[in-house]
Amino acid sequence: MVTIAGSTKLWAFEMAEQLESHGMLDKLFTSYAYSKNTLARRFIRRVDKENIPNAKIETNLFLAFPIGAFRRKAFLWNMLFDKWVALKLRKSNSKIFIGWSGMCLNSIRAAKKRGMITIVERGSSHIQFQNSLLSQEYKNYGIRFRIHPDVIRKEMKEYEEADYISVPSLFVKRTFLEKGIPERKLFLNPYGVKADFTDAGIQAEAKPPGIFKILYLGSLSYRKGLPYLFEALNLLSIPLNQYEVCFIGKIEKGFDKYCKSYRKQNWEFLGHIDHNELPRYLRDSDISVVPSIEDGFGMVIPQLMANSVPVITTTNTGGSDLIRDGENGFVVPVRDPRAIAQRIEFLYGDPEKLELMKKQALMTVLEGNTWKDYGNRYMAFLKILLKRGEVRYEE
Repeated sequence: MVTIAGSTKLWAFEMAEQLESHGMLDKLFTSYAYSKNTLARRFIRRVDKENIPNAKIETNLFLAFPIGAFRRKAFLWNMLFDKWVALKLRKSNSKIFIGWSGMCLNSIRAAKKRGMITIVERGSSHIQFQNSLLSQEYKNYGIRFRIHPDVIRKEMKEYEEADYISVPSLFVKRTFLEKGIPERKLFLNPYGVKADFTDAGIQAEAKPPGIFKILYLGSLSYRKGLPYLFEALNLLSIPLNQYEVCFIGKIEKGFDKYCKSYRKQNWEFLGHIDHNELPRYLRDSDISVVPSIEDGFGMVIPQLMANSVPVITTTNTGGSDLIRDGENGFVVPVRDPRAIAQRIEFLYGDPEKLELMKKQALMTVLEGNTWKDYGNRYMAFLKILLKRGEVRYEE
């Protein structure tokens, strides 16, 4: 019934697993899969644990290695991936095609010739909005940021030619509406987290009594708003020996100098941690801050909340779709370090409120925001499309 195509993992594997559980998955096209490409495991450290039959996964290892090694040429590799999938679709009998933005224009056209309903998955804000916002943000630090015009043109054609665009948050949806995309074309479906994520990994060691632990999870970059978090931490009136800050994630090239200029004695940078090992670190934290300037839906947010970690995040992360301000976390404006500092100090100074928010954060995820919930919402949407008889056949 459904074919999915994404050159890298992203959330394509979670989607495929959910569609397979409903008996709807025909094929997943990607570049690498842990369960299928056993010989390549020694070169690629990623571990995929989703339950997807190998017979339904088709990979292209010739693209897997350059995609991982030469990220600056992502447009080229995604173009080649798109053309490869388009060729494969010539023999497909699926009724629905779902492709990732920036890598599916040719696939969309091939799918339409087979009479398929076509859906573009867009995890970030509208590409023109994204380019404008981040260009200005990086300019503030004397850095030139630009999404290549060819990438923008291709995505704009994908938005135009696809039947639907799937978006993960109200923030992203608003950027598409502002750019003139009709609401009837948009399908809103927030991402989730595995229900057993809190049970994964190794049990964390107990924290030293009295130490308040703040966690940042994600890549360290200007786009992720790290300068504003650094400024917020400098504004805190909490004694340095009463709290710790832990940063998990890779540091963007060139951003390491910024980290060194702000770093304090109670900050710890752990680098990349395998996804399946994250819970041991998450459960050891009191709160987390996700200060992104632009993030379609910060998937770290439900991951953190699933481990009873309240999140302080911005309006531009999709966090507003999960967080009830003041109940299970906080949502603050972008570029507002003072607002971040105020929320951190509030939770540090009110342990009872913090414990309540931890419980509410966990319940929010378990009551409608797991990957299973995401899959159920997607299935309901796809069934509506099929009932409408929107499948067309072109000779």
